[in-house]
Amino acid sequence: MRTICDACESAAAIVFCAADEAALCGACDEKVHLCNKLASRHVRVGLANPSDVPRCDICENAPAFFYCEIDGTSLCLQCDMIVHVGGKRTHGRYLVLRQRVEVCHLNL
Repeated sequence: MRTICDACESAAAIVFCAADEAALCGACDEKVHLCNKLASRHVRVGLANPSDVPRCDICENAPAFFYCEIDGTSLCLQCDMIVHVGGKRTHGRYLVLRQRVEVCHLNL
């Protein structure tokens, strides 16, 4: 699953800008962040390869779709349904966006 650029809505995004809350392709990143001095200071992080998605902590095979904050685990749909029965149904779970970011900040 790839992330589409929030600006042009056609190309694959390669960076995420927290200040703009936007994922951007290379061309749109240049247009947005080179247009003025203030925007050029925004910290952007590179988006990693979409194939590097987290795996389920239980079966270790399927891609994770949920994160359980109580158990601290990432789960695929099948394992989530098996694990979260009875009293565990109330555990707060979040959708995993399956988009990794690269650790180093980009200063483009």
